[in-house]
Amino acid sequence: MTLLILILIILSGIVGFRRGGLLQLLHFLGTVSALVIARLNYETLGNKLELIMPYPSSVSEVENVVLPTIQDLEQAYYYMSAFLFIFIVSKLIIQIIVSVFDFVNQIIFERKRSKIIGTIIGVIECVYVLAVIMFFLATVPSTGLQEEISNSQLATFIMDHTLIISDKLKDWSQI
Repeated sequence: MTLLILILIILSGIVGFRRGGLLQLLHFLGTVSALVIARLNYETLGNKLELIMPYPSSVSEVENVVLPTIQDLEQAYYYMSAFLFIFIVSKLIIQIIVSVFDFVNQIIFERKRSKIIGTIIGVIECVYVLAVIMFFLATVPSTGLQEEISNSQLATFIMDHTLIISDKLKDWSQI
């Protein structure tokens, strides 16, 4: 799990480097916007997912070692599923809109500085997306997946210490 996370962070840094600072900033703002959209709408969809998507009943006794404070794991699973779905759909739509601004990369004069800033913003964006994914995976009732996350120091670090969003995701997943 740690190796996969590191590879994703490195790839995001490379993508940010190629995009440059301004274009990567637009993509980051798109990610933040998708997070806000998901936050505003996840409860409504989460309540409806209960009717559509079955919760694995055979694993109801699985203890959540990653997020032990969750009282209703089933409801947290539906809420995080809805949050992730809305986040992905919003991100894709915003990504299409932001791709119109790809020409911005040609305008920048300070190319080296822009590339470095793009790398930093790309890594930050990746960590935020990984935090959302980790919180979703933490609500999946699978002992193996729970152990993978809890055994990865990097995964638990991202879940516990990602600026602003870690605390918010913990609050939103509490039932």
